[in-house]
Amino acid sequence: MAKLITRLDSMAKKISVRRKGYRRKGYTAIRRGKKVKVGPARVNPSTFKIHDRGKAGRGPKVVPPLEEGALGGPGFFDRSEAEQERIAFERARDVGEKKAVGELRALQVFFKKTDPEKSRRALELSKKVAGSFKGKEEVEYPEGLRKKQ
Repeated sequence: MAKLITRLDSMAKKISVRRKGYRRKGYTAIRRGKKVKVGPARVNPSTFKIHDRGKAGRGPKVVPPLEEGALGGPGFFDRSEAEQERIAFERARDVGEKKAVGELRALQVFFKKTDPEKSRRALELSKKVAGSFKGKEEVEYPEGLRKKQ
């Protein structure tokens, strides 16, 4: 089915989609456990509004949900800076640097408008965690334990 995006309503972040009409071939379907023949039909064109989902194939514009208690539970930013740093680096060691940085960046986005101070702290921590892993070589398998060839 061809979708044609006609115009973007910038205020409501909705777009109009005009769906082209077409002829559908007959087919056999199973409904309530029985085979039913569905005859050929004409599907009429239609127009409807949808929320803008961004570029095709990119999916909805959302920040992925955080795991509850991922960074030591509620009150992460109420702790001392050293404690926050320790938790962030511990999380990076447990789940990997990329995921830990992603979680901190998500917090940075969430707090951007409501609490800019927490947002800045989350960004600062994410940069520290990312910077500490920079240039480090990941060792896949213990070097000294190779099979003899």
